Amino acid sequence: MTAANEENEQKIIDKLLGIDDFHELTVRVDDTDLMQVVHANKYLNYFDDGFISFTSKLNKDCGALHKQGIVFPVRKIEVEYINSATFGDNILIHTRVIKVGNTSITLAMNCYKNTKSKDTLLVKGIIVRLIMNINGKKLIKITDFFSNII
Repeated sequence: MTAANEENEQKIIDKLLGIDDFHELTVRVDDTDLMQVVHANKYLNYFDDGFISFTSKLNKDCGALHKQGIVFPVRKIEVEYINSATFGDNILIHTRVIKVGNTSITLAMNCYKNTKSKDTLLVKGIIVRLIMNINGKKLIKITDFFSNII
């Protein structure tokens, strides 16, 4: 790899590490259990919504990419549940990159109640995602996929 390529890769990594994305949603009735509390597995869906918002911020359309055979499988997920949300609550999903690997990207994803002030942390998550071309069953290098951001 040339020095210019290494420099470009580092610029992409630095840019990714500096991006914060905030996505708002309202808890729907079918997100809740019998006590009207958001069911634990629904936060994984919220993290997916946050990831789609994050990639959209970088001019990547996950729907169009999926039609081209590009998918974003989860390699690892860690979730810590801290507080509860209920039907009708506004949720803010904060997504930021904390590590860029060769073919993986690690995201910190926090969900807050009260989208205006982020005053109540609900859930903290760390998610490692890959980017894959399912047609060729090949992983895509992160810096190649996001090369358009510099």
